[in-house]
Amino acid sequence: MRLRSIAQVPSHGAGLEESITSVAEAVAFTLADSTVSIEELRRVALGGLARVAAADKQGIVIVNHPRTRLLRDDIQALTGPHLKAVILPHAVDPQDVRDLAVLLREFELASGIEPGAVAVLPVIDTARGLLRAVEIVQAAPRVGGLIFDSRAYAADVGARAEENGPRLAYARGAVIAAARGFEKLPIVSAEPLQLTHLAQYGFAGALLSDYRAAATANAAFTPLSHNVELSRRQVEAYESARSGEAWVARLGNQVVDAHTARKARQALE
Repeated sequence: MRLRSIAQVPSHGAGLEESITSVAEAVAFTLADSTVSIEELRRVALGGLARVAAADKQGIVIVNHPRTRLLRDDIQALTGPHLKAVILPHAVDPQDVRDLAVLLREFELASGIEPGAVAVLPVIDTARGLLRAVEIVQAAPRVGGLIFDSRAYAADVGARAEENGPRLAYARGAVIAAARGFEKLPIVSAEPLQLTHLAQYGFAGALLSDYRAAATANAAFTPLSHNVELSRRQVEAYESARSGEAWVARLGNQVVDAHTARKARQALE
C-alpha cells in the first residue's frame, strides 16, 4: 500500500467530490467527532467509501477508540470490499491495536473478505504512545504503518507545536524508526508548507486536512531518482547472491540482506 497523500474529509462530508477528483492516493472519513451524531458519520463514510473505490483510490476510516465502546459498531457498519484501512486514534497501548484487529477479523469473515485485508494505522500523539511505538507497530500483522500527530503530541508534552524545526525531532525520528524498522509506513499529519521538510526526515506520506495539498505531498514523498536506482541495484545484487546460495549480497561496501531487499522492492512499487 502506498499512501503518499491521504485527504481527510471533514465529518460533515464537505469536499468529498473534490478529494475524489484530486490526485490524493487515499481519502479518509472520520467517525471520531463528537460534534456530529455517530449515525450520520457512519452514513457519510459508508456512502463515501464506495465512491472512493470507484475512483480507484484507497478508502480509509478514522474509527473511534476501543474504550469509547463505539468501535465494534463502527467496524460492523463499515467493513466491506471498499474499506482498505482504518486509522486508530490515540494509540497508547498495543492491546488497543489487538482489540481492533480481532474486530476486523470477525467482520471480514462475516463479509466474505479475506482476513487481514484491512490495514490498521495507529496514531502516535502522546508521550506514552511514543514510548510504546515499537510494541504498537508489532501488535498485529495487519498494522501497515504509524501516523505521527505532531500538534497533539506537542500539547501532550507541553511543547509549542511545530513541524519544521528541532523541538519535536526526537519524536519524529522515533516514529520513523519504529515504522521503518519493521517495514511499515511512517506517515505524518501535517500542513502543506512542511511536507518537503518532513519527507527529508524519512516519512512516507501525509494525512492532509486539505485535498489541495495532495500534489505537493505526492511530489515530496516520491523517492528521488538516485534512491530508486540504488534500490534497483540492491534488489539485483540480492537476487544474484541468493541464486548463488549466499544469504546476503555485497554492493560496494554495503551489505544487502533480506530486510534491505524487501525495503528496496517497496521503493520500486
